[in-house]
Amino acid sequence: MRSIPAVLSLIGLLALCSCSTSSVIVESRDFERRGYYQLAFEVLDHEYTRQQQAGSVAPALEAEHARLRLEAMRDRAQSLIFREREEEALELLAELEAQSPGFHGVQELFDHAHHKQAKRLVLRGDRLLSERDFQQAMKLYIESQRIVEDFEPASAGMLRVKDELARMDAVAQRQFIQAVRKFPEFRHIEVAWHAAAVLKNTPDPEDERRSNATRLGEDARIERARATQAEAMACERENKFGAALVLYRQAKKLGPELEDVQESIERMQSELDALGLIESAQLTMRTGDFEQARKILDEAFEQSVLSRGAISELMIQNRKLEGESAYRRGRDFEVMGKKAEALAAFEALAEKWPDGLEDEAARIDALRVDIEGAKSEWQAAVDAEAAGQLEKAIDHYGNAERFYEQWRDGEAQIERLKKAIAERAGAGAGEGKS
Repeated sequence: MRSIPAVLSLIGLLALCSCSTSSVIVESRDFERRGYYQLAFEVLDHEYTRQQQAGSVAPALEAEHARLRLEAMRDRAQSLIFREREEEALELLAELEAQSPGFHGVQELFDHAHHKQAKRLVLRGDRLLSERDFQQAMKLYIESQRIVEDFEPASAGMLRVKDELARMDAVAQRQFIQAVRKFPEFRHIEVAWHAAAVLKNTPDPEDERRSNATRLGEDARIERARATQAEAMACERENKFGAALVLYRQAKKLGPELEDVQESIERMQSELDALGLIESAQLTMRTGDFEQARKILDEAFEQSVLSRGAISELMIQNRKLEGESAYRRGRDFEVMGKKAEALAAFEALAEKWPDGLEDEAARIDALRVDIEGAKSEWQAAVDAEAAGQLEKAIDHYGNAERFYEQWRDGEAQIERLKKAIAERAGAGAGEGKS
């Protein structure tokens, strides 16, 4: 059986002045029976607006429109509560209560909206409690009980805050005592840890232990920074520049207010860069590129302060290796019989090493003797040949070969003169026979 208000009966419905009004009301009530209050009201409201614009609204439609508007308001408030929009729902319910005091279901919706608001505040309070924000958590629990008096979840949250604060107070007291005891023992890392624990377990900003713990923590931090700086300086004195750099950086992080730490960091970085150049120079020296190695060592010398002694030793070593390489080159020329090239190499070496490197001075003298002797004998051979003294010329060419075999092709000259002597002897023998 259809449920309709007592003020309207089936007879009254049939007596409606307009067929369109009757059909709209029927359609609207059909939506209402299925719980679609918004659609039911929209159907009526559309016809209501049309008739209002036409200048006359049927009494039955006006009554039904007024009744269903209240039902639609209650239904929308319920929907808003379901979608977590309690503030809007409460405003709508207050309006509905003002228009129709005691309207059915309104009080239950008020209670439901308030309960959801209170529960949401408690959940936020629980989250803040887990994050140790006790003051804000307590505010939310109190606000929750302002909305719903004696709200049990809020009461439980308040109790948890009180228990946690009591526990923290005991922990903070123990940690503070430990921090005070260990500071004179120079156990600064432990002091800093205990001081941090005091701050963590003392949420009240006015608690005197917070300021004392803060001061202890700051003192411990400075002492740790100074100790780390001293350790870095010890590594620096031992030429452990990498370890010193790491420690100086730690000291700066712990105590940015310490003096000269940044300069020490830059100095260690410069020394490490110089060490890299030294390694590069040593590799270059092994390849025999002594000129390039010298340039790299010059750069390292400018870069470094603490490693200049070692760099100077490498410079001396590089110069000596360069000299030894030049000496070997001269000896190679000498062994191959290239005395002019050997003499030039040894003379260049002697110019760079005026105090002497090996026996290059004696070798220069010997090579000069051989070269000058070869030149003198060669000239004597040329002069003897010009005078027709071929046998004597052969002896001088032979002497030139002994002095400097690869200077000129003396053997070819000797063979040429021997043939000439033989030809001359053959010509003389032919004349004697005739």
